[in-house]
Amino acid sequence: MSSIGTGYDLSASQFSPDGRVFQVEYAQKAVENGGTVIGLRGKDGIVFAVEKIVTSKLYEAGTNKRIFNIDQHVGMAVSGLISDARQIVEIARSEASSYKSQYGIGIPLKYLNERVSMYMHAYTLYSAVRPYGCSVILGAYEHDGPAMYMIDPSGVSYGYYGCAVGKAKQSAKTEIEKLKLSEMTCNELVKEAARIIYLVHDELKDKQFELEMSWVGKHTNGKHERIPANVKAEAEAKAKQAMAEDSDSDTEDM
Repeated sequence: MSSIGTGYDLSASQFSPDGRVFQVEYAQKAVENGGTVIGLRGKDGIVFAVEKIVTSKLYEAGTNKRIFNIDQHVGMAVSGLISDARQIVEIARSEASSYKSQYGIGIPLKYLNERVSMYMHAYTLYSAVRPYGCSVILGAYEHDGPAMYMIDPSGVSYGYYGCAVGKAKQSAKTEIEKLKLSEMTCNELVKEAARIIYLVHDELKDKQFELEMSWVGKHTNGKHERIPANVKAEAEAKAKQAMAEDSDSDTEDM
């Protein structure tokens, strides 16, 4: 990158000779330095799980959340620079509020995804600004079922059944691909989401982390909510138990 990137990485509006925009790639690197975030879409709803790295024991528990309410029926999970992500959250809330005041109904997720992705893409076009250093996952439960989209710093977005962003996204994707998501309920997805986050967390490199989880689905009457503490605690306990069993089996194999 250094040889061909020299002089071509000073502006977000400039292409390198081989067609790359280095400022966008740098923004994607910022996302990869953030905690892992996964979104799972089952047959009756969406589950978000976030690995929020705690870099100091002095931090107050529960602060700097990575999961946000956009509208009653829409949730957003973010990875990367949290200050950039909060700006995206405000834009999404503004779009949702504007749509509701104009049409009297909640904003369809497809339309919200298009508006937010267009906004993020606009910040890759001008030399006076820089791309947002965050990726976001949007999820909602609508009249025709659950829907989920992921938007990366370039403004590219896709609909997903299961997606992962952040530090250990590749390992998380490998685990997600093993699941039959379209046949699973939200209660089953919560346990799997907790297990995957605990599995991909690197205890050697990372410090302690907090697991944030939320869901939106048929059982919540289409409202995006934090997962109840008792359900989350049960999922975490099973995840830790699975990790302990894996480590015991590895020891026996040796």
